[in-house]
Amino acid sequence: MPDSHDSAASESASWRHYFLSRAAASDPLPWNDPTALTREEAQCIQSSIQQFQLGEGSSGRRLLKRGQDYATADPHFVDALALFVKEEQRHSAYLLRFMQRESIPAASSHWVDTVFRRLRVLAGLELSLRVLVSAEIIAIPYYRALGAATRSPLLQAICDRILKDEAAHLRFQTSMISRVSARRLYFADRIVSKMHRLFLLITCLVVWFEHGRVFRASGYARAGFLAETFWEFGRLDNAIGRGPVPARIPEVEVQEERSSSDARRKRNGGESRLNAVLKQW
Repeated sequence: MPDSHDSAASESASWRHYFLSRAAASDPLPWNDPTALTREEAQCIQSSIQQFQLGEGSSGRRLLKRGQDYATADPHFVDALALFVKEEQRHSAYLLRFMQRESIPAASSHWVDTVFRRLRVLAGLELSLRVLVSAEIIAIPYYRALGAATRSPLLQAICDRILKDEAAHLRFQTSMISRVSARRLYFADRIVSKMHRLFLLITCLVVWFEHGRVFRASGYARAGFLAETFWEFGRLDNAIGRGPVPARIPEVEVQEERSSSDARRKRNGGESRLNAVLKQW
């Protein structure tokens, strides 16, 4: 049986390889498409896209330092974490380039971004990862909504690209959280899960307050947004601690998940799904 350290290092190496291959891949985004946002579309998304562009651009300095302190015997752990941060920064660059094309100024600060950053400053590695993965979970329905809120082929392509990356990011963060929480007792793990659910619910309510206009423009109801978010959280929570999570995200799996989620969102605003999710509380 392979040593647990060797297994963990192999898992980290698989993610390092994955992110390197993604970084080397071309980005066939339609930057030359002439379609511009209408006045109404620009007014709808401007403050929202500014906030997400700001949040995607974090340096990750403290996260990487905590990763170094944790995985002293696994150099690929920090390499994978650093490449993950760079991929998030590429998302920020895509959004910024789109914003510049549409004459949307970048935001230098926002209170929600400040709160998230301060939480990560105060937190250890696991809490930092859980705060970060909460944003990743919410990003799934958000970028679906943003892509559907306008008729811009470029913005739709950017959102599609980010969604493909985010699907892998959730697997990656499942891998990282599983490792840092591996020695915790089961009952303590369930307490952490409940606390994470509460934090995610509060965050969702803030996001709906700040970005509800974009969600509504794409056809989301608040119940549908909450249902989709907690469905994603449930998948992550169920996978944590269930064994190694190496890099693997088949393209067909991404497309099936997106189609399935779109169908769920369109059914009655997601109310029935929300009721099922909230029963877990």
